[in-house]
Amino acid sequence: MRVTHYDRIASVFVMEELKPFEGWGQGSFCVWLSTGTCDCGLFQSLYFLCRHVLDTCATASVECGTYVHPVYM
Repeated sequence: MRVTHYDRIASVFVMEELKPFEGWGQGSFCVWLSTGTCDCGLFQSLYFLCRHVLDTCATASVECGTYVHPVYM
């Protein structure tokens, strides 16, 4: 995966999957760290850090632990 577009001030990142999962219709996902959402749906529905969020945090040098829901701690 790689970040193709980003707005650090708004905490919005667009991730492009180099090898998309079979069955997933899209190859890019938008991650909004400020609102805790991702186009894949895992981040907001299960409060689970999906791989798009993890990669976004790594790219932006942001501590991903900030976005871990208390239920997983």
